Amino acid sequence: MQNKNVIILAIFYAFIYMSTGSFSSYIGVYFTEQGIGHTEIGILTSIGAVVGLIAQPLWGLAGDRSKTKNRVLTICTLFAGLTVWLVPWAGTLFWPLLVAMALFSLFQIAINPLSDAITLELSSKGIVRFSTIRTFGSVGYAIISIVAGWLFARHLDSIFMVTSFIMLVCFLIALGIPKVAGHQSGKNKVKMTEMLKSKPLILLYGYTLILSTTMGFLWSFQAIYSKEQGISLEVIGIGLAIGSFTQFPFMIFFQKVYDRFGIRNILLFSGLIHTLRWCLYGFALTPFTYILSWVLHGGTYIMFYMCLAEYVNRNVVKELKATGQMLNSVIQLSAGKIIGGMFGGIIAAQLGFRHSFIMLAVLAGASTAAFYLACRVFGVFSESKRRAIGQQTTLAK
Repeated sequence: MQNKNVIILAIFYAFIYMSTGSFSSYIGVYFTEQGIGHTEIGILTSIGAVVGLIAQPLWGLAGDRSKTKNRVLTICTLFAGLTVWLVPWAGTLFWPLLVAMALFSLFQIAINPLSDAITLELSSKGIVRFSTIRTFGSVGYAIISIVAGWLFARHLDSIFMVTSFIMLVCFLIALGIPKVAGHQSGKNKVKMTEMLKSKPLILLYGYTLILSTTMGFLWSFQAIYSKEQGISLEVIGIGLAIGSFTQFPFMIFFQKVYDRFGIRNILLFSGLIHTLRWCLYGFALTPFTYILSWVLHGGTYIMFYMCLAEYVNRNVVKELKATGQMLNSVIQLSAGKIIGGMFGGIIAAQLGFRHSFIMLAVLAGASTAAFYLACRVFGVFSESKRRAIGQQTTLAK
């Protein structure tokens, strides 16, 4: 039975991240081919993040207060697979496209954090191992990145058929995931604001937000900028696949690395990798440096993603675990995409992509230094044991 659960979740994660690789990585190129400007593309690719700011905390509470979190997950996968068709039906009109992207995002944004909340809880019970399951997500992302890069270079409009098919497969697989209860489904209600009383968590979220802003700009514009520099969609697809593979070592050995070095040192290292990566984009983007930047990808997004997921799972009370994972997604994806995509698009329209990436390098380096100093001044992320966030009072200072 345990092997069956591992297989179901591994396949589910592979398909979930296939949907990300097929849609998010190439939708900007699709909009460009439709004649839509950079500023409008920034808004369209960031509207999901705006929706997420409001919807993700609500999805988190829905998961925590539902009889099972799985029920909410199946709803989201089903409707994401259906609403993605609204985008091509909207044609090239900006406002219909904006509504279509918002409706698709309303369901799509909840899938990953809900999946993490379910899998992490199953992991804590010894049913599966989260780092192993998450690795299969990157395998799926790598596979679809190569296939999509080849397919979309020839039939770019097939992006919607591929995404819809993958999401509907996810819906069917989700029906077989072991049930995980929503721990507020009874009378025991815990307010989400209890989490925000933790000063270490606020500091962690602040640092995450800044670097996620730089990643938000990358996800919105890297394919467009790279194509402008003469890099083919096939090479872009290979780069995305390499970036996915470079995450494997950290995910496979995550528990040992986390316990050995701690969250502070891991995220400081990641901040330096962010800075180096944006320098490559800002000073010398060629097919070689493009591939090199994706070799460095394993030191950026996934480190924050895994550390935040583990930190919330260890330190947040069970009544708020789904809500906590949703807040992680709000900070790392939604807010980061809004600032990096929307405002980044405006800045890029004025300064150009090259100078925008140079600005991101400066921002990443400064925020990494500030996080280091704040950790030293306030003495956070050094204690080995902490009380659960939301349980009576805040974390031990």
